[in-house]
Amino acid sequence: MPTPAEAGRRVDVILASILNSYPRIGDRPAEQILRRALHGVDRGELQPSEVAGAEDEMTRMALRDQSEAGMDLLTDGQIRWHDPVSHVARGLAGFRIEGLLRYFDTNTYYRQPAAAGPIGRERPFLAEAYRFASAAAAPRPVKGIVTGPITLARLSRDTRGRGMRDLALEIASALNRELLDLEAAGAAIIQVDEPVLARFPEAADLLRLAMRRLVAGLTSARIILATSFGDATPFSGDLAALPVAMLGFDVVAALDRMKTTATAREEIAAAAAGLGTRLAAGLVPGTGLLLGVIDGRNTRLEDPGETYEQRVRPILEALRASQRATSEVHLAPNHGLEFLPRDTARAKLSRLAALRDRARQEFA
Repeated sequence: MPTPAEAGRRVDVILASILNSYPRIGDRPAEQILRRALHGVDRGELQPSEVAGAEDEMTRMALRDQSEAGMDLLTDGQIRWHDPVSHVARGLAGFRIEGLLRYFDTNTYYRQPAAAGPIGRERPFLAEAYRFASAAAAPRPVKGIVTGPITLARLSRDTRGRGMRDLALEIASALNRELLDLEAAGAAIIQVDEPVLARFPEAADLLRLAMRRLVAGLTSARIILATSFGDATPFSGDLAALPVAMLGFDVVAALDRMKTTATAREEIAAAAAGLGTRLAAGLVPGTGLLLGVIDGRNTRLEDPGETYEQRVRPILEALRASQRATSEVHLAPNHGLEFLPRDTARAKLSRLAALRDRARQEFA
Protein backbone atom coordinates (compact mmCIF):
# COMPACT_ATOMS: atom_id res chain seq x y z
CA MET A 1 0.00 0.00 0.00
CA PRO A 2 1.29 3.51 -0.75
CA THR A 3 2.34 5.69 2.13
CA PRO A 4 0.30 8.87 2.69
CA ALA A 5 3.02 10.85 0.92
CA GLU A 6 3.04 8.47 -2.01
CA ALA A 7 -0.74 8.47 -2.19
CA GLY A 8 -0.61 12.25 -2.70
CA ARG A 9 1.74 12.00 -5.66
CA ARG A 10 0.16 13.06 -8.93
CA VAL A 11 0.72 12.48 -12.62
CA ASP A 12 1.23 16.04 -13.82
CA VAL A 13 0.10 15.50 -17.41
CA ILE A 14 -2.47 12.98 -18.70
CA LEU A 15 -3.25 13.28 -22.40
CA ALA A 16 -5.30 11.38 -24.97
CA SER A 17 -3.94 10.79 -28.47
CA ILE A 18 -4.20 8.27 -31.29
CA LEU A 19 -1.05 6.22 -31.85
CA ASN A 20 -0.44 7.06 -35.53
CA SER A 21 -2.82 6.24 -38.40
CA TYR A 22 -6.50 7.02 -38.95
CA PRO A 23 -8.99 5.72 -41.59
CA ARG A 24 -8.31 7.07 -45.07
CA ILE A 25 -11.89 6.53 -46.22
CA GLY A 26 -15.35 6.46 -44.67
CA ASP A 27 -18.90 5.52 -45.56
CA ARG A 28 -20.07 9.03 -46.36
CA PRO A 29 -19.54 10.30 -49.96
CA ALA A 30 -17.35 13.18 -48.77
CA GLU A 31 -15.12 10.69 -46.95
CA GLN A 32 -14.40 8.76 -50.16
CA ILE A 33 -12.71 11.61 -51.99
CA LEU A 34 -9.28 9.95 -51.80
CA ARG A 35 -10.58 6.62 -53.11
CA ARG A 36 -12.27 8.40 -56.04
CA ALA A 37 -9.11 10.35 -56.81
CA LEU A 38 -6.94 7.22 -56.84
CA HIS A 39 -9.38 5.40 -59.09
CA GLY A 40 -9.56 8.43 -61.36
CA VAL A 41 -5.80 8.49 -61.78
CA ASP A 42 -5.75 4.73 -62.44
CA ARG A 43 -8.30 5.22 -65.22
CA GLY A 44 -6.41 8.19 -66.64
CA GLU A 45 -9.29 10.56 -65.88
CA LEU A 46 -7.49 12.64 -63.25
CA GLN A 47 -4.04 14.09 -62.81
CA PRO A 48 -1.81 12.81 -59.95
CA SER A 49 -1.92 16.32 -58.45
CA GLU A 50 -5.60 15.73 -57.69
CA VAL A 51 -4.62 12.86 -55.41
CA ALA A 52 -2.55 15.32 -53.38
CA GLY A 53 -5.60 17.57 -53.07
CA ALA A 54 -7.69 14.63 -51.86
CA GLU A 55 -4.99 13.70 -49.35
CA ASP A 56 -5.06 17.26 -48.03
CA GLU A 57 -8.83 17.10 -47.57
CA MET A 58 -8.75 13.68 -45.86
CA THR A 59 -5.96 14.92 -43.59
CA ARG A 60 -8.17 17.86 -42.56
CA MET A 61 -11.02 15.42 -41.85
CA ALA A 62 -8.77 13.17 -39.75
CA LEU A 63 -7.57 16.15 -37.74
CA ARG A 64 -11.14 17.41 -37.33
CA ASP A 65 -12.35 14.02 -36.03
CA GLN A 66 -9.55 13.91 -33.48
CA SER A 67 -10.14 17.50 -32.41
CA GLU A 68 -13.89 17.05 -32.05
CA ALA A 69 -13.32 13.91 -29.97
CA GLY A 70 -11.16 15.93 -27.59
CA MET A 71 -7.75 14.47 -28.38
CA ASP A 72 -4.99 16.57 -26.83
CA LEU A 73 -2.23 15.64 -29.26
CA LEU A 74 -3.11 14.97 -32.91
CA THR A 75 -1.49 13.17 -35.84
CA ASP A 76 -2.03 13.71 -39.56
CA GLY A 77 -3.52 10.21 -39.63
CA GLN A 78 -0.75 9.11 -42.00
CA ILE A 79 -3.25 9.69 -44.79
CA ARG A 80 -0.42 10.08 -47.32
CA TRP A 81 1.28 6.83 -46.28
CA HIS A 82 0.61 3.79 -48.45
CA ASP A 83 2.08 1.62 -45.70
CA PRO A 84 4.32 2.17 -42.62
CA VAL A 85 7.45 0.81 -44.30
CA SER A 86 7.72 1.84 -47.95
CA HIS A 87 6.52 5.41 -47.32
CA VAL A 88 9.65 6.16 -45.31
CA ALA A 89 11.96 4.03 -47.45
CA ARG A 90 10.83 5.88 -50.59
CA GLY A 91 12.09 9.08 -48.99
CA LEU A 92 15.58 7.66 -48.51
CA ALA A 93 18.23 7.26 -51.17
CA GLY A 94 19.63 3.76 -51.71
CA PHE A 95 16.36 1.84 -51.53
CA ARG A 96 14.29 0.44 -54.34
CA ILE A 97 10.74 -0.67 -53.62
CA GLU A 98 9.79 -4.25 -54.47
CA GLY A 99 6.82 -6.59 -54.08
CA LEU A 100 4.08 -6.90 -51.52
CA LEU A 101 4.58 -8.72 -48.24
CA ARG A 102 2.14 -9.29 -45.40
CA TYR A 103 2.45 -6.73 -42.61
CA PHE A 104 2.84 -8.74 -39.40
CA ASP A 105 -0.26 -10.86 -38.78
CA THR A 106 -2.68 -8.41 -40.35
CA ASN A 107 -4.61 -8.76 -43.57
CA THR A 108 -2.69 -5.79 -44.97
CA TYR A 109 0.49 -5.61 -46.99
CA TYR A 110 3.53 -3.41 -47.43
CA ARG A 111 5.94 -3.05 -50.30
CA GLN A 112 9.32 -4.38 -49.23
CA PRO A 113 12.27 -1.97 -49.56
CA ALA A 114 15.50 -3.41 -50.88
CA ALA A 115 18.77 -1.68 -49.98
CA ALA A 116 20.71 -1.49 -53.24
CA GLY A 117 23.14 1.34 -52.50
CA PRO A 118 24.34 3.66 -49.74
CA ILE A 119 21.38 4.74 -47.59
CA GLY A 120 21.04 8.49 -47.31
CA ARG A 121 18.55 11.31 -47.49
CA GLU A 122 18.66 13.85 -50.28
CA ARG A 123 15.70 16.04 -49.32
CA PRO A 124 13.03 16.27 -46.59
CA PHE A 125 10.05 13.99 -47.17
CA LEU A 126 7.98 14.31 -43.97
CA ALA A 127 8.40 17.94 -42.94
CA GLU A 128 6.05 19.45 -45.53
CA ALA A 129 3.18 17.14 -44.55
CA TYR A 130 3.89 17.97 -40.91
CA ARG A 131 3.67 21.71 -41.59
CA PHE A 132 0.37 21.23 -43.40
CA ALA A 133 -1.13 19.20 -40.55
CA SER A 134 0.20 21.54 -37.89
CA ALA A 135 -1.35 24.57 -39.59
CA ALA A 136 -4.66 22.77 -40.12
CA ALA A 137 -4.82 21.54 -36.52
CA ALA A 138 -3.84 24.77 -34.79
CA PRO A 139 -4.06 25.54 -31.96
CA ARG A 140 -3.93 21.84 -31.04
CA PRO A 141 -0.44 20.32 -31.31
CA VAL A 142 0.50 17.62 -33.82
CA LYS A 143 3.20 15.00 -33.26
CA GLY A 144 5.58 14.06 -36.03
CA ILE A 145 5.88 10.32 -36.70
CA VAL A 146 8.56 8.25 -38.38
CA THR A 147 9.01 4.49 -38.67
CA GLY A 148 12.14 3.56 -36.75
CA PRO A 149 15.41 2.16 -38.09
CA ILE A 150 15.06 -1.29 -36.54
CA THR A 151 11.65 -1.88 -38.07
CA LEU A 152 12.74 -0.54 -41.45
CA ALA A 153 15.85 -2.70 -41.45
CA ARG A 154 14.04 -5.82 -40.27
CA LEU A 155 11.27 -5.51 -42.86
CA SER A 156 13.64 -4.67 -45.72
CA ARG A 157 16.20 -6.83 -47.46
CA ASP A 158 19.78 -5.83 -48.10
CA THR A 159 20.90 -6.83 -51.58
CA ARG A 160 24.42 -5.71 -50.65
CA GLY A 161 24.72 -8.44 -48.01
CA ARG A 162 25.83 -6.15 -45.20
CA GLY A 163 23.37 -7.45 -42.63
CA MET A 164 20.71 -5.95 -40.45
CA ARG A 165 23.05 -4.18 -38.03
CA ASP A 166 24.78 -2.09 -40.65
CA LEU A 167 21.51 -1.38 -42.45
CA ALA A 168 19.76 -0.22 -39.27
CA LEU A 169 22.62 2.14 -38.41
CA GLU A 170 22.71 3.51 -41.95
CA ILE A 171 18.97 4.16 -41.78
CA ALA A 172 19.29 5.82 -38.38
CA SER A 173 21.93 8.23 -39.68
CA ALA A 174 19.80 9.07 -42.72
CA LEU A 175 16.63 9.55 -40.68
CA ASN A 176 18.47 11.82 -38.26
CA ARG A 177 18.37 14.53 -40.92
CA GLU A 178 14.61 14.03 -41.22
CA LEU A 179 14.10 14.39 -37.48
CA LEU A 180 16.16 17.58 -37.48
CA ASP A 181 13.92 18.92 -40.26
CA LEU A 182 10.78 17.94 -38.36
CA GLU A 183 12.10 19.79 -35.34
CA ALA A 184 12.86 22.82 -37.50
CA ALA A 185 9.30 22.60 -38.85
CA GLY A 186 8.01 23.01 -35.30
CA ALA A 187 7.47 19.43 -34.14
CA ALA A 188 7.76 19.54 -30.36
CA ILE A 189 7.05 15.80 -30.12
CA ILE A 190 8.34 13.22 -32.60
CA GLN A 191 7.25 9.60 -32.29
CA VAL A 192 9.52 6.81 -33.50
CA ASP A 193 7.43 3.71 -34.26
CA GLU A 194 9.21 0.40 -33.69
CA PRO A 195 6.55 -2.32 -34.03
CA VAL A 196 9.09 -5.12 -34.55
CA LEU A 197 10.62 -4.77 -31.08
CA ALA A 198 7.95 -6.80 -29.33
CA ARG A 199 8.69 -9.75 -31.62
CA PHE A 200 12.46 -9.36 -31.84
CA PRO A 201 13.61 -8.23 -28.38
CA GLU A 202 17.16 -9.25 -29.25
CA ALA A 203 17.27 -6.01 -31.25
CA ALA A 204 17.24 -3.92 -28.06
CA ASP A 205 21.04 -3.56 -28.01
CA LEU A 206 21.11 -2.46 -31.64
CA LEU A 207 18.27 -0.04 -30.91
CA ARG A 208 20.43 1.75 -28.34
CA LEU A 209 23.11 2.39 -30.94
CA ALA A 210 20.59 3.40 -33.59
CA MET A 211 18.69 5.79 -31.31
CA ARG A 212 21.85 7.71 -30.46
CA ARG A 213 22.38 8.35 -34.17
CA LEU A 214 18.70 9.03 -34.79
CA VAL A 215 18.28 11.82 -32.22
CA ALA A 216 21.76 13.38 -32.43
CA GLY A 217 21.62 17.16 -32.59
CA LEU A 218 17.99 17.57 -31.57
CA THR A 219 17.69 20.47 -29.18
CA SER A 220 14.01 20.83 -28.32
CA ALA A 221 11.88 18.01 -29.76
CA ARG A 222 10.82 15.32 -27.29
CA ILE A 223 10.99 11.74 -28.57
CA ILE A 224 8.42 9.00 -27.99
CA LEU A 225 9.57 5.45 -28.73
CA ALA A 226 6.34 3.55 -29.48
CA THR A 227 6.10 -0.25 -29.57
CA SER A 228 3.07 -2.17 -30.82
CA PHE A 229 2.05 -5.53 -32.31
CA GLY A 230 2.89 -7.34 -29.10
CA ASP A 231 4.04 -7.11 -25.52
CA ALA A 232 7.37 -5.29 -25.18
CA THR A 233 7.00 -4.71 -21.45
CA PRO A 234 9.15 -7.73 -20.38
CA PHE A 235 12.24 -5.87 -21.60
CA SER A 236 11.09 -2.36 -20.68
CA GLY A 237 14.17 -2.09 -18.48
CA ASP A 238 16.37 -2.50 -21.55
CA LEU A 239 14.63 0.49 -23.12
CA ALA A 240 14.90 2.70 -20.05
CA ALA A 241 18.30 4.15 -20.90
CA LEU A 242 17.34 5.20 -24.40
CA PRO A 243 17.58 8.93 -25.18
CA VAL A 244 13.81 9.39 -25.31
CA ALA A 245 11.26 11.37 -23.31
CA MET A 246 8.57 8.70 -23.39
CA LEU A 247 8.19 4.96 -23.91
CA GLY A 248 5.06 3.51 -25.48
CA PHE A 249 3.69 0.03 -24.81
CA ASP A 250 0.84 -2.14 -26.10
CA VAL A 251 -1.03 -2.58 -22.82
CA VAL A 252 -3.80 -4.62 -24.48
CA ALA A 253 -1.27 -7.21 -25.67
CA ALA A 254 0.58 -7.20 -22.34
CA LEU A 255 -2.56 -7.88 -20.35
CA ASP A 256 -3.78 -10.49 -22.82
CA ARG A 257 -0.53 -12.36 -22.22
CA MET A 258 -0.58 -11.93 -18.45
CA LYS A 259 -4.23 -12.77 -17.85
CA THR A 260 -4.37 -16.03 -19.81
CA THR A 261 -5.39 -17.83 -16.66
CA ALA A 262 -7.35 -14.97 -15.13
CA THR A 263 -11.01 -14.42 -15.84
CA ALA A 264 -12.35 -12.56 -12.81
CA ARG A 265 -12.28 -8.78 -13.03
CA GLU A 266 -10.25 -8.61 -9.85
CA GLU A 267 -7.62 -10.94 -11.28
CA ILE A 268 -7.36 -8.91 -14.48
CA ALA A 269 -7.02 -5.69 -12.50
CA ALA A 270 -4.33 -7.36 -10.38
CA ALA A 271 -2.45 -8.26 -13.57
CA ALA A 272 -2.66 -4.62 -14.66
CA ALA A 273 -1.35 -3.48 -11.28
CA GLY A 274 1.56 -5.87 -11.64
CA LEU A 275 2.24 -4.47 -15.09
CA GLY A 276 2.22 -0.93 -13.71
CA THR A 277 4.64 -1.90 -10.96
CA ARG A 278 6.98 -3.50 -13.49
CA LEU A 279 6.88 -0.48 -15.78
CA ALA A 280 7.51 1.88 -12.89
CA ALA A 281 10.47 -0.18 -11.65
CA GLY A 282 12.17 0.08 -15.03
CA LEU A 283 11.61 3.77 -15.61
CA VAL A 284 14.29 6.40 -15.50
CA PRO A 285 12.82 9.26 -13.43
CA GLY A 286 11.27 11.84 -15.70
CA THR A 287 10.44 9.41 -18.51
CA GLY A 288 6.81 9.45 -19.54
CA LEU A 289 4.64 6.57 -20.69
CA LEU A 290 2.34 6.11 -23.67
CA LEU A 291 -0.15 3.40 -22.73
CA GLY A 292 -2.03 1.58 -25.51
CA VAL A 293 -5.23 0.84 -23.59
CA ILE A 294 -7.79 0.83 -26.44
CA ASP A 295 -7.69 -2.04 -28.94
CA GLY A 296 -7.05 -0.48 -32.33
CA ARG A 297 -7.36 -3.78 -34.22
CA ASN A 298 -10.74 -4.87 -32.90
CA THR A 299 -14.04 -3.34 -33.96
CA ARG A 300 -15.58 -4.25 -30.62
CA LEU A 301 -16.17 -1.09 -28.64
CA GLU A 302 -14.77 -1.19 -25.15
CA ASP A 303 -16.90 -0.44 -22.13
CA PRO A 304 -15.24 2.71 -20.74
CA GLY A 305 -15.96 1.84 -17.11
CA GLU A 306 -14.58 -1.69 -17.41
CA THR A 307 -11.56 -0.53 -19.37
CA TYR A 308 -10.78 2.12 -16.82
CA GLU A 309 -11.04 -0.29 -13.89
CA GLN A 310 -9.07 -3.09 -15.56
CA ARG A 311 -6.46 -1.30 -17.68
CA VAL A 312 -6.06 2.31 -16.62
CA ARG A 313 -6.63 2.75 -12.90
CA PRO A 314 -4.47 -0.21 -11.72
CA ILE A 315 -1.51 0.95 -13.80
CA LEU A 316 -1.80 4.58 -12.73
CA GLU A 317 -2.13 3.53 -9.09
CA ALA A 318 1.06 1.49 -9.39
CA LEU A 319 2.85 4.39 -11.05
CA ARG A 320 1.66 6.78 -8.36
CA ALA A 321 2.95 4.48 -5.65
CA SER A 322 6.36 4.13 -7.24
CA GLN A 323 9.41 6.03 -6.15
CA ARG A 324 10.06 6.49 -9.87
CA ALA A 325 6.64 7.96 -10.59
CA THR A 326 6.24 9.31 -14.09
CA SER A 327 5.01 12.84 -14.56
CA GLU A 328 3.38 12.33 -17.97
CA VAL A 329 1.07 9.65 -19.35
CA HIS A 330 -0.54 9.51 -22.79
CA LEU A 331 -3.56 7.21 -23.17
CA ALA A 332 -3.83 5.86 -26.71
CA PRO A 333 -4.99 2.96 -28.87
CA ASN A 334 -2.45 0.12 -29.03
CA HIS A 335 -2.36 0.30 -32.86
CA GLY A 336 -3.15 2.68 -35.65
CA LEU A 337 -6.86 3.01 -36.41
CA GLU A 338 -6.50 2.98 -40.19
CA PHE A 339 -8.25 -0.31 -40.80
CA LEU A 340 -11.26 0.27 -38.56
CA PRO A 341 -14.51 1.57 -40.04
CA ARG A 342 -14.43 5.33 -39.64
CA ASP A 343 -17.48 5.45 -37.37
CA THR A 344 -15.86 2.81 -35.14
CA ALA A 345 -12.65 4.83 -35.02
CA ARG A 346 -14.63 7.90 -33.94
CA ALA A 347 -16.34 5.84 -31.22
CA LYS A 348 -12.95 4.58 -30.00
CA LEU A 349 -11.76 8.18 -29.73
CA SER A 350 -14.76 9.14 -27.58
CA ARG A 351 -13.98 6.27 -25.22
CA LEU A 352 -10.36 7.30 -25.07
CA ALA A 353 -11.39 10.83 -24.10
CA ALA A 354 -13.64 9.43 -21.38
CA LEU A 355 -10.76 7.38 -19.96
CA ARG A 356 -8.53 10.46 -20.01
CA ASP A 357 -11.15 12.53 -18.17
CA ARG A 358 -11.60 9.92 -15.42
CA ALA A 359 -7.85 9.52 -15.05
CA ARG A 360 -7.37 13.27 -14.70
CA GLN A 361 -10.07 13.46 -12.02
CA GLU A 362 -8.39 10.76 -9.97
CA PHE A 363 -4.68 11.15 -10.64
CA ALA A 364 -3.82 14.57 -12.12
